[in-house]
Amino acid sequence: MNHNKLYTYKGGPRSIGILAVAHAIDFDIEVVETNPQVGLSEEYLKLNKLGKTPTFVGSDGTVLTECMAIALHVASQDPESKMLGPTHMDFIHIVSWMSLCNTDVVKRMAAWIMPLFGVAPYSPEGVEMAKKQTAQVIQILEDHLQDRRYLVADCLTLADPFCAGLVSFGFANVFDKEWRAHFPCFTAWYEMVTSLAMYRAVMPNTVMAETALGPPKPSMRSDFTADD
Repeated sequence: MNHNKLYTYKGGPRSIGILAVAHAIDFDIEVVETNPQVGLSEEYLKLNKLGKTPTFVGSDGTVLTECMAIALHVASQDPESKMLGPTHMDFIHIVSWMSLCNTDVVKRMAAWIMPLFGVAPYSPEGVEMAKKQTAQVIQILEDHLQDRRYLVADCLTLADPFCAGLVSFGFANVFDKEWRAHFPCFTAWYEMVTSLAMYRAVMPNTVMAETALGPPKPSMRSDFTADD
């Protein structure tokens, strides 16, 4: 019997939200440990020619290689759920927030964090610029969440666990106590989402940096990658 499979690695930011929603709607999905940093099989590269994760293979043979498409597909498996929003316009806003976080937020965070891990060229000016650009886009979320508990509508939707998973990399490494003080609404939203049972089922422990990563040591080389 074929099963739904998600090829990813433990804690992959682009997979957390997908698995959390799958858990919430009781959608059976098998996780196949796949980490580009430790090598990929020829079989996997036939599924995902770019060699990235996550990749979804459905029990019916459907193959999806983009995290947003996978998340939307999984969330749609329960038509009674409000994960895709109560209204059509809510659905449009869900996709909009997912897109913002998966592009502008992730790219700016990566430009800030990757040099600190030693996997991208480091310069103090470049890191400082990326830090400011990250704050600029996070401010959009901060302003939006001033009088809201959730990103869309008055209920939990796919946008919340999906976007929280994406920014988890920032909270774990550079969104330290001092930084979080400038974004209280965004931080409160993140803490709320990551405390949910559906999220905890995937990530039991949420790491919040007390002090942001500093400049890399000359010999430092990490296994982290900007694209999971």
